[in-house]
Amino acid sequence: MSNLITLKKGILIGTLFLLQFVNQANAQTIESLIEELPPYFSILTTWGVRPEWDEKSENIYFLNKLVGDVFKINIATKEVSQVTSGFYHGGIHRVLCLSNGDLLLAMGSNIFDANDPEKDRHAGLGLYVLTKDKPNTPFPLNAFCDEGPAVSKNSMKIAWTLQGQREIKTGEIIYEGGIPHLKDVQTVISYKDSSAYVRLETQDFRPPLNEELIYTHYWGDARDQYYNSQVFGFNLKTKETTKYTDLPKSYNEAEGIFPDGKYMVIESDRHQPMEERNKYKLDIYKLKLDGSGEVERLADFSTRYFNKIKSDNPVVNKHGNIIAHQFGYQKGAGDGRGIFLLDLEGYEKFKKSPEK
Repeated sequence: MSNLITLKKGILIGTLFLLQFVNQANAQTIESLIEELPPYFSILTTWGVRPEWDEKSENIYFLNKLVGDVFKINIATKEVSQVTSGFYHGGIHRVLCLSNGDLLLAMGSNIFDANDPEKDRHAGLGLYVLTKDKPNTPFPLNAFCDEGPAVSKNSMKIAWTLQGQREIKTGEIIYEGGIPHLKDVQTVISYKDSSAYVRLETQDFRPPLNEELIYTHYWGDARDQYYNSQVFGFNLKTKETTKYTDLPKSYNEAEGIFPDGKYMVIESDRHQPMEERNKYKLDIYKLKLDGSGEVERLADFSTRYFNKIKSDNPVVNKHGNIIAHQFGYQKGAGDGRGIFLLDLEGYEKFKKSPEK
């Protein structure tokens, strides 16, 4: 009888310890998590999603939520300002900085549905330009995208995926009397005659020549059209396609590109066992754009904080030495809270340190 009581006490104590551990894990804040990470990580914000560098890499634009308003934070002073408070809208899904410093916005309809905030994400987001001299007047480009568009780092070229994510167009933004317009619009990639379960998403023009468009190619089935994803490049001059990642049954999404065009950052779950893949358990990797498929993992959030956190949405500054990325949740694409900075010079020093 005494052995049974002892056993029950042990089980009770173990259960209480487990519950306490779970509660502590759920109560963790970004501030407490950063103390456990390597020293080359730092917190920029404890709120916000989808970071984007400005044209000088002095500020980062971001959204306060997946469908919301645009804010800007200065890297040096940490001063935050709201960018899109001067006009009404139904929610902004994407913000990208053009090479002249104006902003490209992807916005949904003017009717916001709180029960389904991302209803316009695949229904056609309108593309608008917000100029520096008229910050309260978004100018429509009369073009619609599915998911995020791509912008050149050194020209006014943009690219976007059409509704349905099976065709990609490019164009150039010009200004007439201070009003932005699109010219030279053309379809450059079309999968409209292929499998119904192919999806495309533009990401970046490859610097410095802008002759190649980097995009993500998804394919799957009726259950999940995004089950497989690989990074591709399409040469706009030669019309040749290059497959930069080739890892079956794995998620590999193109994200920010380095200013020299030799590398880019991707999201991938290649480190996960097969049974844990395609569950948004991602981390950021540095991919070499030479066709070798060579990658280097830069963060381990998804395994360090299993079933809780991922590192995603990475973007590289114009100097190629800092990556801004999102403190992401393992429950959906783009979902998260807070922006981290990854100091690549500090990362390289840490790798060589005998005390790591």
